[in-house]
Amino acid sequence: MRVRLGVDVGRVTTVAVLVDPGGQTVARAVVDSVPGLGECLRAVLAALPGDRTGEVDTVGLTTDLERRPSRLRPVAAMRIAPPSHPSLGPLAGWPAQAAREVGPLRAVVSGGSALTGRQLAPLDRAAVADFARRAADDGVTAFSVAAAGALTRPDPELAAAEVIAEAVPGAEITLSHELGRSGLRERENTGVLNAALRPWAARVSDTAERALSVGGLRAPLHLARNTGGLVSAAYFRRYPVLAIASTTASAVRGAALAAGADRAVVVDAGAAEFRCASVTDGEVESSDTGPGLGGVDLDLARIRTDVLARADLVRTGAEQVAELVARVRRRAPGGVLLAAGGDCGLMPVRAQDPSAAIAAAAYGAARSDIVAEVDQVAVAGGRAELDRLLGLAGDQALARVVAAGAAPATARVAFAAHTPVSYLPEGVHRLRVRAVGSPSGIPS
Repeated sequence: MRVRLGVDVGRVTTVAVLVDPGGQTVARAVVDSVPGLGECLRAVLAALPGDRTGEVDTVGLTTDLERRPSRLRPVAAMRIAPPSHPSLGPLAGWPAQAAREVGPLRAVVSGGSALTGRQLAPLDRAAVADFARRAADDGVTAFSVAAAGALTRPDPELAAAEVIAEAVPGAEITLSHELGRSGLRERENTGVLNAALRPWAARVSDTAERALSVGGLRAPLHLARNTGGLVSAAYFRRYPVLAIASTTASAVRGAALAAGADRAVVVDAGAAEFRCASVTDGEVESSDTGPGLGGVDLDLARIRTDVLARADLVRTGAEQVAELVARVRRRAPGGVLLAAGGDCGLMPVRAQDPSAAIAAAAYGAARSDIVAEVDQVAVAGGRAELDRLLGLAGDQALARVVAAGAAPATARVAFAAHTPVSYLPEGVHRLRVRAVGSPSGIPS
């Protein structure tokens, strides 16, 4: 019988579960976390009862243990847009430490588009090449490119990438339209942070893969996404910003899946804080913007959580936790109340199986499929054109989910929607598509 392995490496404990195709947990292990991701993985694998490593066809990992790298690498940040005030320039508003680590290489070159698709100016290819060579002279080969209007018209970013690749062979280039949403500055921040995290992502995934191999596992490694779902280790190395804060989403979704609840409010009791979030139609509630790793404002989907730090608890701590839950329940009325994480007397709900609650994040990672999303802006002259563009976005989402590790035969569009963009001419729509698929399993 084939099984999936889910692992949650936390600050206090590391949990592993084996889950069969019907969603039943067939084995579980909990060990104390120790310094080092590899050490935690080796310890929990050794603690799993029985010898079923040969039956594992997929590994899903969620961890916050090494989510903050020791240092961000330098990145050459290029914006393709009209000039702006320095207070609105690339990396403006970044926390001082993160800005120092990423470095001072920033440029604004002519080009880009309006959200309606209208070209603002031709791309200044000479300026792109000059900036790329200057970065290479400074020893920087990681680039982030963000163009105004790239979600409607990504051509300037693609053209700039060609120029950079020709000027700096071997350059690693992150394009903002592959990651972020319509806000230029936050989308730019997302791309820069992604480029800065890629060496760290390679270290994390390489460490995990070595530990799994030592434990006798041949199954491919997948990392949990910030909003639930998985991506392959290779996809994580290229787009690490999609999976930098996944534990809460995995725990919330795992608790709902274990309870068979399509609609739920989940309280996740962590080592440092209580986190509360909702699930509707099997998906965690998400939000688009806000501070991410290092305090950088990002334009990236993440789970929407209400948080109460344990350090802020007073004698009426149970009431504080109850108020936390009440706020979330107002957003998700009728949802069943569930517990995840460690148990304590302050929780407004008791887990029927405390060991299953502790394993909720690992269970969520084990039960997840590959997920990829497309978020773009399109200009359509009528309903037929809008349907055509939405279909093309669906094709892109399917291509992305396969690239993220889904078996091609299982890939499907799970969600597709379009909404008019406010304050723009009629016919400008935001298109959102999510595709899912089963992990491709053990490679041949």
